[in-house]
Amino acid sequence: MAANQTTPTSPGSSSGSQARWPRQQGVSSTGSLVIAALGVAFGDIGTSPLYAIQACFSKTYGLKPEIPEVLGLLSLVFWALLLVVSFKYVILMLLIDSRGEGGICAMLDRVRNQRLPRRWRIFAFSATVLGAALLFGDGVITPAISVLSALEGLSVHSPSAGRFIMPLSVVVLATLFLIQRFGTGRVGVIFGPIMVVWFFTIAVLGALSIYQSPEVLTAINPVFAITFIHKHAGAAFVVLGAVVLVVTGCEALYADLGHFGRKAIRIAWFALVFPSLLLCYFGQGAAIISDPEAVSSPFFAIVPRPLLWPMIILSTLAAVIASQAIISGLFSLTRQASNLGLLPPLKVIHTSSTHKGQIFVPIINSFLMVCCILLVIIFHKSDALASAYGIAVTGMMVLTTLMFMVVTRAVLRWPFLLVLTLGMTFLLIDLIFFSANVLKIKDGGWVPLAIAGVFTAIMSTWLRGSIIISRQHRIRSMSFTSFKRLWNGSDPERVEGVGVFLTNSRIGIPPSLATIYKSFKVLPEKVVLLSIQVEEVPYIGIERNIRVYKMPGDFFHVTVRRGYLDEIHVPEIMERALTQGLDIDPDQITYYVRQLIVDTSESRRMVRWRRRLFQILLRNQWPAVWAFHLPPAKTMAVGIVVRL
Repeated sequence: MAANQTTPTSPGSSSGSQARWPRQQGVSSTGSLVIAALGVAFGDIGTSPLYAIQACFSKTYGLKPEIPEVLGLLSLVFWALLLVVSFKYVILMLLIDSRGEGGICAMLDRVRNQRLPRRWRIFAFSATVLGAALLFGDGVITPAISVLSALEGLSVHSPSAGRFIMPLSVVVLATLFLIQRFGTGRVGVIFGPIMVVWFFTIAVLGALSIYQSPEVLTAINPVFAITFIHKHAGAAFVVLGAVVLVVTGCEALYADLGHFGRKAIRIAWFALVFPSLLLCYFGQGAAIISDPEAVSSPFFAIVPRPLLWPMIILSTLAAVIASQAIISGLFSLTRQASNLGLLPPLKVIHTSSTHKGQIFVPIINSFLMVCCILLVIIFHKSDALASAYGIAVTGMMVLTTLMFMVVTRAVLRWPFLLVLTLGMTFLLIDLIFFSANVLKIKDGGWVPLAIAGVFTAIMSTWLRGSIIISRQHRIRSMSFTSFKRLWNGSDPERVEGVGVFLTNSRIGIPPSLATIYKSFKVLPEKVVLLSIQVEEVPYIGIERNIRVYKMPGDFFHVTVRRGYLDEIHVPEIMERALTQGLDIDPDQITYYVRQLIVDTSESRRMVRWRRRLFQILLRNQWPAVWAFHLPPAKTMAVGIVVRL
């Protein structure tokens, strides 16, 4: 049964069949939303100044810290922020939402609600799966590079302290992941104010540095970018793989639309984040012009010596906040993928009784912690890790642009010429950035691609196996009339109690019930077939979406529709069903769940490695007894043999 496993019902959820995203509790003004957005939506892109300019001057590219090169790079940075983040995402992408939610999954929702050709639906679904997998690849690198780059300020303070950067990064990352189980509720309220301090600080430091070399402001002229590209030709193309680091986080910004709204995000970006980032980047350029040695750590080069330690602490906090944002995002992505049938049911722990988004997924947390620590140990430095960063981000940007073209034309009915002009312009920029990052595959870019490949294989295998099993169950499910034929014309023997059978099917007798009767020739005194349908909307009120159907022979069929962010609490559903006409004694209930036994001896539907992978996923899925809040003492598992 596809269902949300443990997500709590939001107090603000709709009571009807229409779904909506409730406003974040305790946030009642645009100003508060802006501050909250600063702590979440802009955490990733806000910490890019820690490593982006430094990566551009990596020895790999062979650029010299001279005025023409500095101005050319700053011009590329300025126009990347203006065109990609400001125009594409903040202005245009935020116009596309699904029930207030943003992100590539929201685009898929808009497409799937339309009557489009099958090939377009397949394309949209495939793009979403690949995009989700790439986000996992990006999420592994973000915490590692953010924490490393923040702590590298130690080497500026004392070159001998550089040997402590890697072990301290491991400690910070391990601590970050170990405290995830306690949730972000208690510390979440300070994230926004800390990021406000962060953005104001980097803006002031950048402005002070620009005051020393104001000629860097001329870099807003695109002629410098064009001249830089013309002068360095092939090298400039490769450098774009580092320039793209300044726009990392734009996908997270779009995905957070539902939490803060487009107005708050736009105000935060144009009023504080965009100006602060520009001042910081241009300030780093001014520092390099004044002292070419600053190229080794341009961010901390703009920090006055007395403020170095406070800035190291502040940058580390900002890096942790940026990491927290992507970690929480991956927890949510995992839950949604599981609800949509792309991943098996996983254990989800709620760390807050009031905020729906505060969840903890132990297996994903452990995976991220191990991968991040390994990356720090292997790459040691942020500029080395920057070689692995970017390809997942740019891949997501390409997929988002393609989905943007599909949605604006097929769903929003924008003029074809406008869609073509905007889409091809963005696609050209995205493909240039992506192509530049492809060159970094051998230097570490394979890391996010490998992780994305693993998750793509997992999601596609689980989806394929689930479809095969679902088809078998539909074939093996009996109609009530056929099931009665097994009784040989007489009423079956009944035993005291109420049997509740969880089933995927809205009609017919589930295989688990048929197996029980064929094996023991008895039935519970009363039988309840419970069918839970999880819709592709976040919240659905249970009161108006639960139905009870009386069938002959003391059989009942209970159907309920839930949103993919709603809690699936079966005992509570049964209590609600009592008010809708379900005539049973709740104290006599026994729950029956299926236990799939996979037979791969004669499988021709899936290749061998997929069969083995599916078996592993099936064995490690979160048991239904906990997933649906079933009381263990009143739950029985019925073995069902299926063939892949």
